Amino acid sequence: MNDFSSTASRSADTNMATGPAERQPEQQSGVRSRLFMIVKVILSALAIGFVAVTVDLGAAWQRMANQSPWLVAAAVTALSAQVVLGGLRWRTILLSLGAGASVPDSLRVFYVSAFFSNWLWGGAIAGDSMRAWLSLHMRMSVMTAITSIVLDRVAAVAGVAILVIATAPVFAARLGDTATAWAPAAAALLLLVGIGVVTQMHRLPLNWKRHRVLGALRKLSIETRTVFLRPTVALSALGFAVAAQVALSLAAYALADSMGIGLSLLNCVVLIQPVVLATALPISLGGWGVRETAMIALLALAGVPASAALALSVQLGLLSMTAALPGLGVWLRLKPSAHPR
Repeated sequence: MNDFSSTASRSADTNMATGPAERQPEQQSGVRSRLFMIVKVILSALAIGFVAVTVDLGAAWQRMANQSPWLVAAAVTALSAQVVLGGLRWRTILLSLGAGASVPDSLRVFYVSAFFSNWLWGGAIAGDSMRAWLSLHMRMSVMTAITSIVLDRVAAVAGVAILVIATAPVFAARLGDTATAWAPAAAALLLLVGIGVVTQMHRLPLNWKRHRVLGALRKLSIETRTVFLRPTVALSALGFAVAAQVALSLAAYALADSMGIGLSLLNCVVLIQPVVLATALPISLGGWGVRETAMIALLALAGVPASAALALSVQLGLLSMTAALPGLGVWLRLKPSAHPR
């Protein structure tokens, strides 16, 4: 009997041996997941509907229809570089956790994760689940795989936070020196402080062995310290994270230039980061709707018409999906043998 058949057989035996009482928590979890997905669908639909009725869609289409193909290709190249930088960031974290991961293996798994994140309804959850499963094929423990993905997500958002803080004075000058203008920087600073708190959480005088969840939290705190309080690891991981966001800004700049939108590179770096923070919230399907709404609101600060901002946002979303397409080819090649050893 092959490995997949053995796994299926064991799963069937387990299900037969599991009574209604044991299955109830799993059923409740499934119901919560479905409800959460329904909420995300509704929020995305509302955001997209709001954009559709308030923006001149014809003007947006005209901007996209008269672009320079060379600049569009440059944008795809920058977005592809963002995926590669993300894979290198994840590998840095894996090495700090003691997991032996080669550059080719890390990039292959990360590309598959990027494809699932961009093309499936589950978004980042689907991508991270696939990354965790394929990580087992790289001879990692389940805990190491999950911890590395959590810390990689934290590092990615921390990279955005660093850019938000670094560009906060320029952003405040665009919006006016008000509390609202400094709100993204304050949120970013709170995020970085939160990471610092997590690195010290294992020092709390608690009985960490009392419960498995507490034990997992203690381990996560120690691993967070390993990544973010070791200068060489932190500089490398956060450097890749910041570089990935700069690549996204370059893609936005190339697209804006191709559509004749008057956006400087500095404006793209400054204004795209709050959009990324908004899109990272798990309240929509792949960020659709939320990204467009945030882009229209923020680019208005630079005098960009709503139709132009919508065209830029939609193209960034579609070209991000295009840049992730190589992950499908990698997945099809890995699929026959991609099971834990």
